Amino acid sequence: MRFALRKLAMNALRVMTYNIRGARGSDDRIDLDRIAGVIEPYGPDIVALQEVDVNRARSGAIDQAHQLGERLGMTVRFGPTVEHGSEQYGIATLTRLPIVDYRQLCLPRRAQREPRCALVTRLAWRDIELDMINTHLSTQLSERGEQLAALLSALGEDRATETIIAGDFNCTPWSRPFRALCCGLTSAASPRSWPARLPVVPVDHILFRGRLRVVRSGLWRGPGVRRASDHMPVVAELETLAKDRAA
Repeated sequence: MRFALRKLAMNALRVMTYNIRGARGSDDRIDLDRIAGVIEPYGPDIVALQEVDVNRARSGAIDQAHQLGERLGMTVRFGPTVEHGSEQYGIATLTRLPIVDYRQLCLPRRAQREPRCALVTRLAWRDIELDMINTHLSTQLSERGEQLAALLSALGEDRATETIIAGDFNCTPWSRPFRALCCGLTSAASPRSWPARLPVVPVDHILFRGRLRVVRSGLWRGPGVRRASDHMPVVAELETLAKDRAA
């Protein structure tokens, strides 16, 4: 679904997942302002970002996570997966909601492969608490299956009923690992999101469980979106179900 700026559900929880590629655009230019300019018009309550640089020379030695938080007026939690001295690389969750708690879950990996993690942020929204899980999974099939199994196990242990999981899964909705994840969650959005110039592969997803329903979801086609990164942002607007309907 294509979102128009004037057609946003006013009372829904707005969630975005966006692989920003270290703010390196399709023109190979690093520009954090373009990333902020893509995100801001949507007015998200929660943003799950992947491929975020912190103090890395390649992106100007800035803290991309916290600079985006400042520009967007959002609180930030960052989960590093790769660290070399003061340089870090990983995922970040930005939110306008009160943060109750957060933790970083290290995911299984094979030797010499890139470390992966999930950032679990518990948020207060209206009269409930919900968990926002942000992740960026492996490009390797064998690793990806193990990582999704670890996520499912963590979900099973979690206290919160309402859960949203979003990120770059590096797999399509038709893959076996994704179908296994959907046994416990409902897909809110899995549009074709990569590559940004002509998106043909659905690798960025938003799923949920609990007393929630989808108002609308799809790609966010904000200004400059095809140049800012190699991924398109994926968005979903969610609202809570009445307790008697959820019973």
